[in-house]
Parts: sequence; structure tokens; C-alpha cells
Amino acid sequence: MTDDTHNVDLTKQDLEMIETALQTQEKILSVQSRAGGGAERARLNDLKGLMRRLRRQTPTPHSGGSQSWSQAARQLFF
Repeated sequence: MTDDTHNVDLTKQDLEMIETALQTQEKILSVQSRAGGGAERARLNDLKGLMRRLRRQTPTPHSGGSQSWSQAARQLFF
């Protein structure tokens, strides 16, 4: 089995921009899939999987403070 992954050098700002774009795409696909698009539902599921992988691979900042309630809630669902 071959390794089909690639390493890309991205800054924190690059990753934030990509995550924002993916969240927008997720909203669009969600609306389209609710309108009856089977292909859009499949793409939405693929996109959600990609976003989970990105979150797992993105280093978390080690701040001295505790997490906000929204960050804690996000971890429950992703």
C-alpha cells in the first residue's frame, strides 16, 4: 500500500483561512443536501471528514488560560 499523503508548509493564518473556507463550503453543501442532492450529501460527508483530519493535525496553541465554552463544545462534536 502506498502512502498517498503530502506535507505542505502552511502558516497558522493559512490554516485559519482554509478552515474558514471549508466552513463556508460546509454550509453551502448542507443547504444543497437538504434540498435533495444526494451527490451534495456525499460531498458534505467527505468535507466533514477532511475538516476533522485538519483539526487533528493542526497544532493547538498552548495558552495559559482555559478554553472558551465554544471551544469545549466544538471538541464534544468533532
